[in-house]
Amino acid sequence: MALPRRMKHLAVESRGYPVIATVERSARGVDFGSINERRKLALATFDWCAVCGLPFGDELRWQMVFQEESPLAKAVSGEAPVHEVCALYAAQVCPYLFSPHSRMGDEFRKGAVRDVVVRFVGFESTKAVIAHESELQRGIHTLHFEHHGHADEFSYHSPDEIQERFSDALAREQDLPVTDAESVLIRLFNRLDDGGEGDVVTGAALVAGAAFAKDVFKVQGMKTFVGKHYPAVAGLMLKGSEEEILEFSRGSRDEAFGAVGPWVLERAGDFPLPLQRWRARGGSVVGRSEPRRPAGPGRSVSKNAACPCGSGRKARRCHPAGIPVG
Repeated sequence: MALPRRMKHLAVESRGYPVIATVERSARGVDFGSINERRKLALATFDWCAVCGLPFGDELRWQMVFQEESPLAKAVSGEAPVHEVCALYAAQVCPYLFSPHSRMGDEFRKGAVRDVVVRFVGFESTKAVIAHESELQRGIHTLHFEHHGHADEFSYHSPDEIQERFSDALAREQDLPVTDAESVLIRLFNRLDDGGEGDVVTGAALVAGAAFAKDVFKVQGMKTFVGKHYPAVAGLMLKGSEEEILEFSRGSRDEAFGAVGPWVLERAGDFPLPLQRWRARGGSVVGRSEPRRPAGPGRSVSKNAACPCGSGRKARRCHPAGIPVG
């Protein structure tokens, strides 16, 4: 099976399979049957494909759908979207997408069988990403992607029916433009070891503005990020000057934090739509906090204490005028 060019940067697990962007991974191994909600948040923030983890650019967002209506004005899915060539590749190698007799193996969907006909639809944009309480696990929130603008589609009973389309997609495949800052985030996102306490790029997504998404810290797996000043740093990325943002990034010991500031400045005015919504929501929150912005180094801490933003630098050097209360 030919591997799309845009998937060749992916890490490979012990059996030789490329590790796609959404699956759970750690130093102990890869779980292809588990979708990681923290990683989905990073995909939504930076507008990356759920298979190859690279940006969409001007390409359509492809989603497997279950509705029979055609065309669809919009679709909402608990899975993140993918490029067309990545969807076609997955359809031929993923056990669930490959076989019409495939069954779900997890405890909540045990016995559910794949639809006889698999339908993928290409949408023009992802309008919003929202945290919803899971219907399968009460009290657990998962991310749902809302897509608009039905532009194309394909369907199949078996992967043999889409081999010609896959060959054509491979021939048309183009390199995706990636800046230096984004390439750092993509490299870190592709690590097999997720860092123990959670994906480092998910932390970068939070400070880029995802921290302002409604109920984001209720999402499955996000408890590790609670109480670590992410909203405060997100406020800096939202309201701070270019000099303040770059100073924070240069002073951070976290490589992902060091890259996210330049990424925010590069994309200013052209953020992915879900991130635009989150930052707009954050604008009112940060605005209300501004009158409470304390004077002096790093909020109320001593000038030689560690800055509350989490950068690891002394408060007097990192944020001498203080930062908003998170």
